[in-house]
Amino acid sequence: MARTHLKASVVIPTWNRPESYAELRRSLDAQTEQNFETITLTERGELARLRNVGLSRARAPVVCFIDDDTVCPPTWLAGVLGAFVALDVVGVTGPAVIPELYRQHRDLFKYRHLKHLHDLLFVDHSDLPGHLTSAGTFTTAAAEATCTYEGEVDYLEACNMAFRTEALNAVGGFDESFRGIGDWSEPDAAIRVRCYTSGKLWFTPKVLLLHQPSPAGATVYRWQNARQRLANYRLFRRRYIRPSLRNGLYQLFLTTYYATNMVKGWRSLLPKPIA
Repeated sequence: MARTHLKASVVIPTWNRPESYAELRRSLDAQTEQNFETITLTERGELARLRNVGLSRARAPVVCFIDDDTVCPPTWLAGVLGAFVALDVVGVTGPAVIPELYRQHRDLFKYRHLKHLHDLLFVDHSDLPGHLTSAGTFTTAAAEATCTYEGEVDYLEACNMAFRTEALNAVGGFDESFRGIGDWSEPDAAIRVRCYTSGKLWFTPKVLLLHQPSPAGATVYRWQNARQRLANYRLFRRRYIRPSLRNGLYQLFLTTYYATNMVKGWRSLLPKPIA
């Protein structure tokens, strides 16, 4: 793949995952395209704010946000920059494939019956990545190794998103009203960039990376943040989702899921019986 003259800033928030972060850095060192700077944020904090700190330090015309539990194949960055050079787009994303070994750390993939129910009730086109459904949820095809879609999308994958830096700055970056681990702040930012610029968000399999969720780091505390995560979704819903029966059912689905996680967390704090 031919090199471009475009430069990228790669922002990586990391906390409590030294081994996966080291693997990510090795994969970045092996990129065929080395025209980038790395901005690593090592403090613990709310993700939307940390990403904004990274954005404020970015000096390149393209800013990429990836997680510390991802691994980038050697042509990942070349694919990102190549898409910006070849296409009139404001955002680029691609598959964030979760290998089978790591699916046990994501409930929606670990419990196949749960994912089947989720897709049956709430997903309009389960073979399309990056699309918001009429029920107010997201499609999950980007996590599959078989995803070969190329085209416009509604949002960018949270652990594999790149923006034109000027465009993301123009909308104020990530909205810090999305608290905690910041879920739903990513599609919110992408939608605001798309609307402000009237530009396109592009998905291409050339920007594939591997997402290897671990039980360490921010997601291990997800049960403690359940109420906040539900509040994040409701904020996103008020902005972008038309009320409907399907969306009401999806909210009930989320509420039940988060309540279950809270109960699991509380039980884990109880003293263990003495044998």
